[in-house]
Amino acid sequence: MCDLDIDRLFFVETFGRDADYPGDYPLLHYLDRKTGEVIWIFENDDDALDIAGIPIEENRSDRERAAADPERFLEIPGLDHGEHHRIIRQFLGSDWTDDDALWRRANEAYTGSIGRWKRRIADKDVVHAFYDFQDARIAELAEEFLRETGITPNWTRSRTQRVPVAGGTGPGFGR
Repeated sequence: MCDLDIDRLFFVETFGRDADYPGDYPLLHYLDRKTGEVIWIFENDDDALDIAGIPIEENRSDRERAAADPERFLEIPGLDHGEHHRIIRQFLGSDWTDDDALWRRANEAYTGSIGRWKRRIADKDVVHAFYDFQDARIAELAEEFLRETGITPNWTRSRTQRVPVAGGTGPGFGR
């Protein structure tokens, strides 16, 4: 096991993404086992430039560097869609409220779609309780993943990292 300082928020958000729905601009996600940095790299170099302003050569170089050194760069897998549904079912089966009527209503509202459940329950306190539960569960799964790969995380508070969003830039090597 190696101890590694890792930005908890950034790692957990990256790990907790729904890997079955990569979005319009697919990204590769890595943890640098040497520095603890979470790295997002566009799969398509043109997307890197168009969406995040990352030069094509820089994105290509980052991707090639990560692929060439898998001992250093651990791919962060993300959760499959089914895992997100397991988490809501765990939440609904837990003792998140003492109000039996509210607990039943929340359980009856879930029909297999998380978005539909949130709309049907229409109670921001219940939805926020789910988000708190989900965040904690994803953090547990993320830590299990790291330990299984030989890493003991020393969680740090969020550092400023550049995230690939329209008009912004993304984290990468040496940035």
